Amino acid sequence: MQTTCNLRSAWLTNPWLHVILILLVAGFFRLWQIGAIPPGLFGDEATDGLDALDVLAGRGAVFFPANFGREGLHMWIVAGAFRLLGVTPLALRLPSVIAGILTALATCWLGRELAGKLVNWETGKLEERRLAHSTTLPIYQSTLPFLAALYVATSFWHVHFSRFGVRGVFTPLCGALAFAAFWRGVNRKNHVWFALSGFFLGLATHFYTASRFFPFFLAGFLVVQGVIACASGRRDEALLWRHRVGIVLLYVVAALVFAPLGIYFLQHPGSFGQRAAEVAVFAGADPWSRMGQAAVANVLQFFVPGRGDLAQFYNLPGRAVFDPPTAVLALIGIVALLWRWRQPAALFLLTWFPALLLPSFLATDRFPTLPRVLGTIPAVFFFPAVGLWAVVSAAFRMQRSGGVGKQGRTFGPLPLSPSLALPILFIAIALTVHAGLTCRDYFRVWGPSPATFDAFEGDMTAAWRWLATHQPTGHVYLSSDIYRHPTFMLLGERATVTTYFQHRDPNLSWFDARGALPLPPAGQPATYLIAASSPLSTHSAGLLADRGVERDRVLAPDGAPALTVIELPAQTETRLLEEAGFSPLAFTDHLTLSGATWVTAPDGRSDLWLSWRTAGPALADWAGYRLEIATDEWQTAVPFDAFRPPEWVADGRFLSWHRLDLPGGAGELPHNLRLRLLRDRRLEGSPETPDGWQEIVIN
Repeated sequence: MQTTCNLRSAWLTNPWLHVILILLVAGFFRLWQIGAIPPGLFGDEATDGLDALDVLAGRGAVFFPANFGREGLHMWIVAGAFRLLGVTPLALRLPSVIAGILTALATCWLGRELAGKLVNWETGKLEERRLAHSTTLPIYQSTLPFLAALYVATSFWHVHFSRFGVRGVFTPLCGALAFAAFWRGVNRKNHVWFALSGFFLGLATHFYTASRFFPFFLAGFLVVQGVIACASGRRDEALLWRHRVGIVLLYVVAALVFAPLGIYFLQHPGSFGQRAAEVAVFAGADPWSRMGQAAVANVLQFFVPGRGDLAQFYNLPGRAVFDPPTAVLALIGIVALLWRWRQPAALFLLTWFPALLLPSFLATDRFPTLPRVLGTIPAVFFFPAVGLWAVVSAAFRMQRSGGVGKQGRTFGPLPLSPSLALPILFIAIALTVHAGLTCRDYFRVWGPSPATFDAFEGDMTAAWRWLATHQPTGHVYLSSDIYRHPTFMLLGERATVTTYFQHRDPNLSWFDARGALPLPPAGQPATYLIAASSPLSTHSAGLLADRGVERDRVLAPDGAPALTVIELPAQTETRLLEEAGFSPLAFTDHLTLSGATWVTAPDGRSDLWLSWRTAGPALADWAGYRLEIATDEWQTAVPFDAFRPPEWVADGRFLSWHRLDLPGGAGELPHNLRLRLLRDRRLEGSPETPDGWQEIVIN
C-alpha cells in the first residue's frame, strides 16, 4: 500500500503532467471560437494595429504618442503577426492569446518557486532537501502552483484579456516571469536568475504603464520583509541583506532594459505622464475623497457580485472577478496567508495585491476598472488556490482524525483511498464550477450579446468584410459614427497612424448618416454602406428608398441590421431641396450652397435642411467646419462635420440637416438667415464678404 501511495503521489505531483494540463485548459479557453468571440474589432485594438502598420512601414518606435501615448513593444509584436498572417483581427489578437497561455504556465513556475523546494524536472519529484531559510507557503508545495495556474487559465477576466488585442495582458506575464525568476534566484542563490528577473521587470515597462509599479512593489516588499526579519532577531533571513548583490544586479539589468524608453521620456518629458495626466485623481476636485471611492470600488470588484467593471468591452458588465464560491475561497486564502504573514512567500503575495491596485486608486476617471489592475495577476489567483487547499487540508485532517479506514478502492488504474479521493473530488468540483461559470458567462452570455457586438464595432468589421467579398457599384459612401473609424481604417484601408488623415481612397467617402447624405454626381451610380451606429434619418432614408434599392443586409446577433447596403443606380440629376429663385452661394472654392428649406421631423419639430454642391476634396480641411446661423437679434452655431471636406467628390452633392433651438417657437421661424463657415477659427470669406457672412432667404 505504501508503494501505491508513493506512485500515486509521484503521478499527481509530476510537473510535466501539470504543464500539459495547464496548456490544454488555457489553450482551450483562449482559442475556442477565437474567430467569432470577441466579435468585430475594438477601436483600441485597431489603434495598436495602425501603429503596427507604421512599424512595417519603417516608422517603428519605443513609444507611440497617439491615443494619449502607448508603450511600443506590443506594436512590434503585432507587426510580426501581421507579417506572418496578414492584417486581420485574428493576427492582432494572437499575441495576446499566446501571452495568456504563457501566463498560466508562468504562474505555475512562480508558485513552485514560492513553495521553497527545488524540483527535479527529470524525475518530476520534489527534492527532499529543504532550503537553509524557509520561504514555504502553508500548503502542499506541488499542488498550490497547479491550482493557481488553473484558476488563471479559467478566469473570465484573464480569458477575456487573453483574447483581446491590447497590450495590458503582457503585464501579468512579465510580472509572473520576473518574480518567478527572482524567487528562483533566492532559492538557488544564483545571480543569473536575478539578472533574468531584472530583464523581465524592465521588459514589462515596454508594454503597459501600470507595469512601472512592479519595481517599486518589489523594493517595498524587500524593505518590509527585512524589517520583519530584523525585528524578529533573524537578520540573516532578510532577503535584502542575504541577496544584496543579486538584487542590485536585478535593478541594474531592469534599468538597462528600460533605458530606450527612459531616453525617449527624457527627450519627450510630456509623454511620460501624458495618459496619467488625463485621468489622475489630483487633476480634479476633492482628490482624497475620489481616491477613497476608487479604492473601495476597485477592491469590491474582485469579491462582490454586481460590483465589477461596467464597460462592455472589458467585462460582462458588473461581473466580479471571482464568482461567489471562488470569492469565498479567496477570502479564506487571504486569512490563511495573513495567519502566516511573517513568512516571506505569504508576505510577498499579500503585498503584491494592494501594490498593483495603486494605479486604479490614482486614476479615477472611471471605477471600478479591470485594465488598470491587471498587474495583480497572477498573485490574486493564489488567494482562492490557498483557500481551496486550506479547506481541503482541514477536511482531510478531520477525516483522518475521525478514524476513516485505510482500505482503498480502485479508480482507473490506480487505487485511491477515501482519504485521498474526497479531497481530489472537492478540488475538482471547485475548479469545475469556476471554469463552468466562465464558459457560461463568456461564451454563452457575453460573447453572443448584441451589446458586445456593438462595443467591438461589429458594424465596421461587417463593412470591411462586405467590401472584401463583394464588388460595389460606383462610388462607395460609408456611414460611421466616428470619422475614419480606426477599425475600418486598419482592416479596410490599411492606413497607419502617421498617414491617418492624409490617406485617401478615391473610391470611398466617409459620412455620418445621422446628419448628412452625400449624393454622387449626375449620371454616376453609388453604393451606400449604412452602419447601425450611424443610421439614416427618416427623411434621408425615404430619399434613398425612392431612388435606390437595398442590395444586402448584415445582421447583428439580435437580428437587427448591423450593416445595410443600398445601391443608387445612375440617374439624371433631380432637384431635391433647390427651390426656384434660390441663387447658389459659394462659401469656399470647393463648397456651394444650392438650396435650403425647413423639414418637419418625426417629433414634430422643424429641421433646417441645406443642399450643397462640391467641386472635389479639400484634403487639408479634414477637421471640417462649423456652421453659424444668425438673424439680427439671434445667433447659434451647429456642427458641420457629418460629411467632411476630404470626402467630397467633384461635381458631387450632399444634404445636411440641423436642429435649431429657435427663439419664439416654431410659429415664429426667422426667414432671413446668414451663414458663416469657420475652419481652425478662421473665417471663410471672399472679397465680397470678408467677414464670411452670406444672407439667404428660406421661403
